[in-house]
Amino acid sequence: MIIDRERYLDDGPEWHVSIAVQSRSLRMHSLLTALTTEERTAISDILGRALDDVTGLLRQKLVTHTEASS
Repeated sequence: MIIDRERYLDDGPEWHVSIAVQSRSLRMHSLLTALTTEERTAISDILGRALDDVTGLLRQKLVTHTEASS
């Protein structure tokens, strides 16, 4: 099972990033699938907030990265 969130750093398709909680074992898969809809939503919201922080940092870096590439 995967619970994930995705973002694009700009309006184009090239700067796509995602963050996920993914089961890697049968026991973890069982735990994740046992979550209620509300619990899955809560995890998704937490991932969304974390991804907001990550994309904020990456957007800052993107400006200097694209300027250096020009």
